[in-house]
Amino acid sequence: MKRERGHAMLELAVSAAVMVSFLAGTFQFGYTFYVYNQLVTAIGNGGRYAAMRTYRAASDQDVEKGRAAIRNMVVYGDSRPAGGAVPVVANFSPDQVDVEWTKGESGAPEWVSVSIREFTVDAVFAKFTFRGRPQVEFPFVGKYAPTEHEP
Repeated sequence: MKRERGHAMLELAVSAAVMVSFLAGTFQFGYTFYVYNQLVTAIGNGGRYAAMRTYRAASDQDVEKGRAAIRNMVVYGDSRPAGGAVPVVANFSPDQVDVEWTKGESGAPEWVSVSIREFTVDAVFAKFTFRGRPQVEFPFVGKYAPTEHEP
């Protein structure tokens, strides 16, 4: 019995270290998965919005204004967010979103692709960077207005 003294303390220390490691790993995975799911939802909403909105192409500035509206939809859930609007995911900004149209022979868009350029999730114990994903591609079903200006 005398030789077994202190074993309980040692076992507690080892098992506590293992349990804390598992808890930290579970938290890290769960939080990263949660943020990624928020990004998937935001990209999907932005892609649907982009597929249905009017594509105004009177000038390059009009096309860029349309891209900015789509990026705002992804990041803020609104194409024209109010000042001080909070992004759907912390530290997410419109410049991290890519919007590209695939055009047909007539110049009208046939497909629209929306994706994350690069976003880093700080999951406390590690950082995970998503490049090019999540990404969606939808057929363009909106109105093509090559002579209209973006409001």
